[in-house]
Amino acid sequence: MKKFLNKIPVGVFSVIATVIVVYLLLAPASDVENSWFALLHFKHSDKLVHFLMFFFLNLAYLYDYTKFKSPHHTKLDAELAFTAFASMLGLVTESCQLAMGSGRDFDPYDIIADVIGAFAAFGLMRWVGGHFLRKNVFKRHKKRRRHHHHHSKENSEKTQNG
Repeated sequence: MKKFLNKIPVGVFSVIATVIVVYLLLAPASDVENSWFALLHFKHSDKLVHFLMFFFLNLAYLYDYTKFKSPHHTKLDAELAFTAFASMLGLVTESCQLAMGSGRDFDPYDIIADVIGAFAAFGLMRWVGGHFLRKNVFKRHKKRRRHHHHHSKENSEKTQNG
């Protein structure tokens, strides 16, 4: 599995996740109601679906970012930027639902579920997942660097002149 994950170029999971989430949020209501999401039909189940979509969306963003930065540690401000982007995507798609008139309704609670899902993924990756991925999945063979001494011009002239 590690070899498979390491062969996938950085950004692929982010693009796939974004396309899926945007499609599911902007497709006509009839398309989504007849999909496998119909199995998750209970009171407020759409909030759970929103949470899960944005959890996995931001997980994909942060996974790709961690892979890009590996073996180095990720930066908090970049992780928060990806999380904010995922959250804003929820706001934008909800607003588009309102404007498109495709049988979908604008629901501020959906946006809240989106934001909570994105931040849940942030928390998981920040305190557990990123370290695990760097240590166990994105292992890169560490090459020993030779230490080069930089000599001043005077020192190099002394060595040359003997």
